[in-house]
Amino acid sequence: MQATNSDLLSSNEDAVMVGFKEGNEAAFKAIYSTMSTPLLYFVENIIHSQVDAEDIVANAFYKLYHAREGLRSIDHIKRWLYVIVRNESIDFLRLRARQQETKYDLAYLEPNADEQLETERVRTVLLQDIRAAIEELPRQRRKILRLYFFEEKSTAEIAEIMQLRPQTVLNHKTKAIDSLRKSGLKLKWLLEGMPTFVIAATFYLITR
Repeated sequence: MQATNSDLLSSNEDAVMVGFKEGNEAAFKAIYSTMSTPLLYFVENIIHSQVDAEDIVANAFYKLYHAREGLRSIDHIKRWLYVIVRNESIDFLRLRARQQETKYDLAYLEPNADEQLETERVRTVLLQDIRAAIEELPRQRRKILRLYFFEEKSTAEIAEIMQLRPQTVLNHKTKAIDSLRKSGLKLKWLLEGMPTFVIAATFYLITR
């Protein structure tokens, strides 16, 4: 099976970084494939516009390519991209506020904006990782957990949708959640510096 761009990045970050700094197209695509979706979630949750979020992310990657020689590592690239899209999102909100004369989005422009945006960034990363972990589950458990976690359906509602007995749904849900708890997400987030209380809260929400 041919490796995807994101697989290439996760398996050999150093080689991808060297290729990226040299302008290698495959290396750039590997970084784009890994980072574009979480960046889109992040921006769209701030500005509430999918089309404009796509423009902001595309512009960030354009800037990234031209700034590549000054970046040191894949982690540096990720942080650099979040700073770029955060700043462009704030600029977008300021412009929209002036154009529409509305206070709708001004919370992001207050003195504690950086804290709010960092919270949103962390939330984006956590949700992205949870979605990816769910996609690794068997088909039926995957569907049940999507309904349970992202659509907030009850066991009875899921049973009706999937035409299963409620106890069968409950059994699958329990096993799926147990798989998530054993998936290595906790260790991954700890290594990435996520606060332990954030990790605990996330797993509480998954298992509530």
